Amino acid sequence: MTDNSKQTSSTRVIKQHRVVERAPAEAVSRLRRALGTAGVYAIGYGNVGSSIYYALGIVAAYAWGATPIALALAGVIFIFTAMTYAEGVSMVPTAGGSVAFARRAFNDLVSFVAGWALALNYIVTTAISAVTAAFYLSYFWAPFKDALWAAPLGGIVITFLLMLLNIRGVKETARLNIAFAVIDLATQALLVLLGITLVLGGWRNLLNYRSMGEGFWPEPRQLIFAVAIAMVAYVGLESAAQMAEETKVPTRTVPRALFWSVLTVIFMFAALPIVALCAMPPMELVTQWGNDPVAGIASKLPDWHIAHGVAQGRVSVSALMMPWVAILAFTILAIASNAGILAGSRITYNMAYHRQLFRTFSYVHPRFQTPTFAITVISLVAIAIIIAGIAAQALLESMGKEPGPQYLLLRLGDLYVFSAMMAFAMAHLSVWVLRIKEPDTHRPFRAWPSLRIAGRSISLTATLGFLACLSIWVWMAFSPEHAFGRNIGLTWITLGLLFYVWFRRRQGLDLLRQAVTEELSPLVTTAPAPRRQEMSRQIRHILIPVHTREYADQMARIACDLSTLYTASITAVCAIEVPRSLPVDADLAEQIQRAEEVLETASHIGDTVYDKRIETVTLQARSAGVAIVEYAAQRDVDLILVGALPGRPATRERSVFGTTADYVVRNAHCTVWTVRGVPSPTATQTAGRSAPGSGSPPLESPSEERPQ
Repeated sequence: MTDNSKQTSSTRVIKQHRVVERAPAEAVSRLRRALGTAGVYAIGYGNVGSSIYYALGIVAAYAWGATPIALALAGVIFIFTAMTYAEGVSMVPTAGGSVAFARRAFNDLVSFVAGWALALNYIVTTAISAVTAAFYLSYFWAPFKDALWAAPLGGIVITFLLMLLNIRGVKETARLNIAFAVIDLATQALLVLLGITLVLGGWRNLLNYRSMGEGFWPEPRQLIFAVAIAMVAYVGLESAAQMAEETKVPTRTVPRALFWSVLTVIFMFAALPIVALCAMPPMELVTQWGNDPVAGIASKLPDWHIAHGVAQGRVSVSALMMPWVAILAFTILAIASNAGILAGSRITYNMAYHRQLFRTFSYVHPRFQTPTFAITVISLVAIAIIIAGIAAQALLESMGKEPGPQYLLLRLGDLYVFSAMMAFAMAHLSVWVLRIKEPDTHRPFRAWPSLRIAGRSISLTATLGFLACLSIWVWMAFSPEHAFGRNIGLTWITLGLLFYVWFRRRQGLDLLRQAVTEELSPLVTTAPAPRRQEMSRQIRHILIPVHTREYADQMARIACDLSTLYTASITAVCAIEVPRSLPVDADLAEQIQRAEEVLETASHIGDTVYDKRIETVTLQARSAGVAIVEYAAQRDVDLILVGALPGRPATRERSVFGTTADYVVRNAHCTVWTVRGVPSPTATQTAGRSAPGSGSPPLESPSEERPQ
């Protein structure tokens, strides 16, 4: 209890505290923000870095001795794309990735095409990673590699278990991802070190591997083809962007995670192919180890001769590394399959929220706060693809044709690249257009270098990335070697567009116009706006009067954004109006409990979303407006955020604000900003004064504002 002597006789401070408990599940109906930089990095690396376990064999099937070069050229495009996503997520920090970028830059139709292509991409990611994980377990059980049904069946079991894990909640999944990523990074680094030391004979021989030269070099057309298919090694980048809505401070966290992912992946993808081609010729890599190429590297490590004092003899390095690589490959591929389910469910969640899919996809489980239906659908479709692959291979064998050991992975790789290049090209183009369309929008991260053309800032990386991704997509679409990916991909897009037109017409929605408008809440100040340098000196303490959970959620987010810009502290206050029939210090237990629940929501947003301390205060007074103004004066508040009442004309006698907000605007000693775009309360909540025992909040929650 605070000292009441400092308050006026008409105001009572019930409780001044900082709530540390989490808000109830119903207080925040959004995806849970639980991920930090390590969690987002693990999810992104799990999907990108894991692809080396199967992409090395796929690329080697086309590039032969030029496999490192093909992967390096594709890596340049990967860097461009990573910078584009870092800028896009810092500007549009919501789940959706290229879908959200396209919606912001163009319209709902373009964003649907990007989202539909990504949904296919993540379904294929889940399937191919789960099946390859089972292939690596063949060290322990040979049928996983020899039997037609074993590895696909293992992939089905893995996918089903990961579905249950993701339904349980992203926090548990993030911890698993981080653990797997750390172990896998250590193992890959050890494998590279052993390969350079025992196979190459030192770092100086890194580029002198024997698979260069005549007999190992592909034709120019085949090399271009290999560069296109090498993008299969990098297309998991979008999965990190999909987690923006579940990330703490996504404008900083996601770009940072992408930066570390780029460094790790570029190093591993440069070193492992060279070690592989030094350990074995390309033909052996493709035919014997095409489905588990990293296991092939471990099997070719020579013995380590020890001749040091009494310790003499040979150590079989391959015998030690092969079981360890099998376990680690399984874990990192499980991360990739898991990341595919995560990202696929989040992309459908985002599309459903924007009325591009059935609203059922946006259902969030009340306890786990995860998109349960979307996770289930993505996982089951991935399982269906695996079953279809088993049937296709069995059909070819029954016809007397030999599909080859890599048949399923190569076909899925075609589809993988086709859909991903389509989404990447849209992401580059969207960020490029947003530079022109919204040049003044705040971007915590801006891709560099940039060019100034006609007074506009043009991202060079987005331009080059768009041209590269578009060229690869066109190549895949018209090349006869990629007929499977082209046919399935175009069929998927066509069916999706037909569904989109039918669904939007059925809902009575325009095909192009956004069905859900996401606005940044504009602020209108009652005084001339000072310059930013002056603002940074003046705004040190922000006060947000709140009255409902929804209102507290939105106002806390706006206040936290402002506090980040101006390094200000935040206080959330909930005022209870006491009728004159009761003493001002009456014990209104029910109203106080409801006020604490509202303040708990604001504190929860500060703690979990922004990592920002929000002090919470409950006031009890005759007039909420008077209490707020007096409390702000006593606490030396620099800025008060209030709302405007919807549907009221601005006249001399009656302003656009409610009675409480009117009083605050007219009598506050400090600057007052009004906010639009926050949820409106019910009619009983806008009555202006609560009856005893009703617990109705005193502040009105407006949805639009008009300047006075």
